[in-house]
Amino acid sequence: MEEKDKHSGVGIASIILGISGLILYFIGWFFYSFADNRLYGIVIGVIFGILAIIIGYVAKKQGDTYGTYGMYLGALVIIIALITVLLTTVASVETSY
Repeated sequence: MEEKDKHSGVGIASIILGISGLILYFIGWFFYSFADNRLYGIVIGVIFGILAIIIGYVAKKQGDTYGTYGMYLGALVIIIALITVLLTTVASVETSY
């Protein structure tokens, strides 16, 4: 017999936080870009990404395979935010002269 992977609410919460972090990051980035408040979208996305990593780690320790996916999504949010911050910082330094 094939053993099924067990999934708990903690692993599913990690995935939901990771997806929500991506969605909120992009909503904050695109809608606030005209008001120069891009930082709000980045901060919200990073907070959700960090929470997804922490909760995903807890779920992974409990044997839930969904925790790994939540950790990947949280890391993706943080990596995208770091790349965006680096690119916008370089662009703003170059245009300030």
